[in-house]
Amino acid sequence: MPPILHLVRHAEGYHNAAWHGEGIHDPFLTEHGQKQCEKLRQEFPDHDKIELLMASPMKRCIQTCRESFKPAVDRLGKILLSPLAQEASTEHMDTGSSAESIKETFGDLVDIHRLTDVYPYWNYNVGRFSDDPGMQADRARQLRCFIMGRPEKHVVLVAHGSFNHCLTGNFDETDGTQTTRMWTNAECRSYRFDESSGDQATIVELEESIKRRPELNEGMKN
Repeated sequence: MPPILHLVRHAEGYHNAAWHGEGIHDPFLTEHGQKQCEKLRQEFPDHDKIELLMASPMKRCIQTCRESFKPAVDRLGKILLSPLAQEASTEHMDTGSSAESIKETFGDLVDIHRLTDVYPYWNYNVGRFSDDPGMQADRARQLRCFIMGRPEKHVVLVAHGSFNHCLTGNFDETDGTQTTRMWTNAECRSYRFDESSGDQATIVELEESIKRRPELNEGMKN
């Protein structure tokens, strides 16, 4: 059976709090973002079930994963970095740092194999990592397929507000329009895979996840 996927948007980064923050390269979390992680850590119900931690290679995502899921970090000791989970834009804030810089910052906590050996061009914002809506949708599909095929039963993925729309299918592939509200910082939703969806690896939000998340922007419940 495919794993349950706990999908998270990173906590507040300096680009979220700054005027024209899109010009900040690969920003870290703000102090408020750290508090958001603490709140998520306190409220998340399934720390003991997590068997795999994954994150976009952006530093704010790695930080969010490390701080929000500390019980699992302490138990598992690694966060698998997935270039396929990076944000869907070519701005400085969404352009990744070098694998060497990431390793220098986070040490043995991060598994950078997929950055160096599988997708070494991931932070050049070209090809599947460009801002083309069709490319983004296919990248999301590839990532869902990768997670769907994992042997673990509960997987955490920390990614980004816009790209999470691609992952959940709330996204128009023709023009890149998001069809539901923006995820809040440090928002976590839980999904199961639709095994009948084949290589689309469609995900469906769990009822308990829908009930626990806030309703923002009336009329846009997804």
